[in-house]
Amino acid sequence: MPRASFVLLIAIAVLFGTGTSNQECGPNKEYTTCGSACQPTCSNPEPVQVCTAQCVIGCQCKEGFLLNGAGQCVSPQNC
Repeated sequence: MPRASFVLLIAIAVLFGTGTSNQECGPNKEYTTCGSACQPTCSNPEPVQVCTAQCVIGCQCKEGFLLNGAGQCVSPQNC
């Protein structure tokens, strides 16, 4: 019985681990469990406003890329 419980716990851990780490994001995006609510955008590349301290879960632009009006992450020269 203890062996079956151990195997079950391992299976659950693997399922939860792959469920969050294999999120599909578009080009120049990455999945994060605690991203900023104030992403840099083409219209506001350096947000200076005070941003909320909450974590945003989901796909966000990789560092060096900006979010354009179509929701794509592009290099600053392609804005």
